[in-house]
Amino acid sequence: MDLMKVENIRARYDKELIVDDINLTMKSDEFIALLGLNGTGKTTLLKVICGLLKPKSGKCLINGMDIYEFSEKQRAKHISFMPQRHSIVYDTKVLDVVLMGVTPYLGVFESPTKNHREMAYNMLKKMGIEKFAEENFLHLSEGQKQLIIITRNLMQNSEIMLFDEPDSALDFNNRHMVLSKIREVIKNENKSGLITLHDPNMALNYCDKIIVLKDKKKFADFYTTNVDREFLIEVFTKIYGEIEIIKHKEKYLIIK
Repeated sequence: MDLMKVENIRARYDKELIVDDINLTMKSDEFIALLGLNGTGKTTLLKVICGLLKPKSGKCLINGMDIYEFSEKQRAKHISFMPQRHSIVYDTKVLDVVLMGVTPYLGVFESPTKNHREMAYNMLKKMGIEKFAEENFLHLSEGQKQLIIITRNLMQNSEIMLFDEPDSALDFNNRHMVLSKIREVIKNENKSGLITLHDPNMALNYCDKIIVLKDKKKFADFYTTNVDREFLIEVFTKIYGEIEIIKHKEKYLIIK
């Protein structure tokens, strides 16, 4: 059963059309990559799906319910969004960053409880990073910070997790570590994940499904386990130009 349906979404900034007639579905336990060159509307589509940007037309439905009829807090209970850059620029403990994930469940004058703090610590433990609980968030490496933000999103306990290029500021090892952990979270917690990426090899290695945007529209939509080399060459050549594809240990690798 589809957890989310995105139907005929058209979105614009001012008068410029950025996303044009996009359809997609998301299921539980499914990790989907959104690929495309800069300016094809990847980030805009994520913002539409999480309710930060209202579309010009179209619908985003969760279990048949229109998300644009939800309040901001109601949406946050269903959808978490991890932007390219976190907005934390002040000294704060890692545990307190994770606690931000309970905000959608608190009343106007409520603060996180002792039980919430225990839950936040247990989330860090589940991610294997509880040793950072009392550390200053700003003093961590970029890879560690990304794991903390993912943990905060887990604390939010939403069915749908959106990630906008979480690997963009990371080195090679940290990119693989973060994407591996995101996949692990989605599979172990039975979530649905949608991630924007620039590197198609990362998408082929970690994601169940790939959606490619081109000229503001959906250009291709396929599962990574049900695809052959010729099809990949046909699709990715039209996006990235001349490429070569080899197969290594049952995985495809694109060489520019």
